[in-house]
Amino acid sequence: MKFVILTDTHFVPRGSKIYGLDPAERLTAAVDRINRDHTDIAFVIVTGDLAHWGEDGAYENLASVLFRLNAPTILLMGNHDKRDPFGRHFPGVGRDPSGFVQAVHSFDAATVVTLDTLNEAAPDHAGLLCEARLAFLEHALASAPGDRPLLVFQHHPPFDTGLRYMDGIKLANPEAEWDVIARTRKPDYLFMGHLHRPISGLWRGIPFHIQRALAHQVAFDFKTADHIPGSHEQPDYSHVTVSAGRVVIHQCSFLYDGPLFSLQDRAALEWIGR
Repeated sequence: MKFVILTDTHFVPRGSKIYGLDPAERLTAAVDRINRDHTDIAFVIVTGDLAHWGEDGAYENLASVLFRLNAPTILLMGNHDKRDPFGRHFPGVGRDPSGFVQAVHSFDAATVVTLDTLNEAAPDHAGLLCEARLAFLEHALASAPGDRPLLVFQHHPPFDTGLRYMDGIKLANPEAEWDVIARTRKPDYLFMGHLHRPISGLWRGIPFHIQRALAHQVAFDFKTADHIPGSHEQPDYSHVTVSAGRVVIHQCSFLYDGPLFSLQDRAALEWIGR
């Protein structure tokens, strides 16, 4: 099974920009590249912060761009999102019995569990898994078939990464999530967004991938704690292949428009060296 990950699109109404960028232009470029190069993917998943202010116009704008994707989409909530306006423009997105935007997606090659960590009542942007969402997670993990990988997606990481301000607005109750995992089943892979940087590693034995944002980026900065340091680094999407006990993740810088050349071509070697 192959799929593509995007995150933190931070859409605003059509014609608007945020931090000097037009998210619709960036997502359109990603959609064009995905439609051209990845005709065999099962889905495209966007792991939250779909809109920046959560208004209707932003979700209307987002829907018009995502409609152009040839592959199905799976959408998650992030801390900048609002469930009600999101639902008005994406009425077909599945919700659990409590109304949270989370679901279990069953494929022959893997089970995909998507979690809703949005806390609309939070005074900051920290995430939350309340009792209802934890119960959903427990059932999803316990009932997932054991003969295929279990992939969990959520917006907020449940651990610190060293980005000081962002560590203060991670998932607010990570131990509660871990308690559910410890008594049921460890995911084979954990995928997240929120941090706007490409980060990978292990959390309590679970390999994780944090996708770089499509919109503005968070700077590589381990010192700043009183605000979020931003940058205009180029975005990417990730192409994931799940097969035969392997999870392979390639990051694609889809806005790169520089030269392509053979590393075994001596003429190219001498040209680059000038």
